[in-house]
Amino acid sequence: MFMHKRIIKSALVLFLFIVLGFSACMQTRKAVNTDNFPLQEERFKSLEYDHRNLGYMHLHRNDTFPTLFFLHGSPSDMSVYNTYYQDSSLAGWANIIAADRPGYGKSDAGNSEVSVRRQARAMWKILEKEGYPSPLYIIGSSYGGTVAAKMAMQKPGKVDGLVLVSASLAPGMETTYDISYVIRHSIFRRILPDKIMVANDEKLSHYESLAEMLPLWPEIKAPVIMFQGTRDRLILPENVKFAREKLINSPYVEYHMLENERHFLQLKYKDLILERLRLLAGKKQRSKGNLAGFSEN
Repeated sequence: MFMHKRIIKSALVLFLFIVLGFSACMQTRKAVNTDNFPLQEERFKSLEYDHRNLGYMHLHRNDTFPTLFFLHGSPSDMSVYNTYYQDSSLAGWANIIAADRPGYGKSDAGNSEVSVRRQARAMWKILEKEGYPSPLYIIGSSYGGTVAAKMAMQKPGKVDGLVLVSASLAPGMETTYDISYVIRHSIFRRILPDKIMVANDEKLSHYESLAEMLPLWPEIKAPVIMFQGTRDRLILPENVKFAREKLINSPYVEYHMLENERHFLQLKYKDLILERLRLLAGKKQRSKGNLAGFSEN
């Protein structure tokens, strides 16, 4: 009887997991809307690194503009930010590079890379190919926020600012459902979409990568802006408190705790995210990096 109940419970959780994954994929599809913003093929680029292909997109508008580097969460791909790419106001002040993280989209879809350190190095290879654009602001959501923070630890002198949206930063401060341990077995790779399996592989290795980052937080020397939903049960709000305590060498830390919001914020709060980022970029440019007096107002 007990075993029967466990089987039913696991089946229900599996169904929920698939629904959540489908919801995330639909959010990506909603953001794509290529009829509104046809990304010409020449905007897509690729490179080979560490025996895998890396796909990314570059919108270069003006040599004097700062560059925004976008990193998506899980399961997703760079198309989730399409509404940013087509933003007419953003087109007037920023260049854009967006990448498919390893295992997603044009970066060897289905081929997981569970090390945040190696993912961050791969993303730096893209920026190296593009000549290390400067000023550089990295925007990462969810797992992409983890990779963004790791990038700032690896090359602190090349990052002018970080925007972390619902980012997983503290070891253990996120929810891992029991079903994640069930579907890691190979049989489920024949049933579930590649995006779900790659996201699950990342999830089960996330604690170790975040623990590896613990002594490296003082390496982040760029200003940081964070956005977090107070009702996020996937990446817990405690991540913001953790980051505020760890960012001891960041010249400026701003955070927005969004009341009653859950995990997916990057689309709904696009205007707020870009407003705060533009103010930060403008202040840094005018003051040559001195952020004294810069506030949330």
